[in-house]
Amino acid sequence: MTNFFSLLGVTYHYMGDYAWLNNVYKNLPVILYIILALVGGAGAVYAVILGINLARADGDDARKKAVSRLTNTLIGIAVLLFLVLFINELLPLILRAALGKDMVMKPEEYSDAGNAVNMIKPFLSMLRR
Repeated sequence: MTNFFSLLGVTYHYMGDYAWLNNVYKNLPVILYIILALVGGAGAVYAVILGINLARADGDDARKKAVSRLTNTLIGIAVLLFLVLFINELLPLILRAALGKDMVMKPEEYSDAGNAVNMIKPFLSMLRR
């Protein structure tokens, strides 16, 4: 039985009508991690500010409002983290299960041997050095 964690981080190759997903998943993780860093950083700074406001709150009403804002901020950061990980790691697994192994292949199942351009790439990279 395959360990679930061994399936994470695998780059899949999409075939047929789903070949456009190859370009999407080549660029998407970088974009999502940048968004995660920006929103997560801003959320962390905002959470610190809300924590300070919570500590300085005078009345019970202001304290409840600060706790509510802090809770919502932490939930938002957690949801963002989950969605980024879901899109990068779990969605390819779900697509593989839904579309079948002939449309979504692991790297060891997919071979570029018949593609002449991919056969020449190692030689071209040697010439560039």
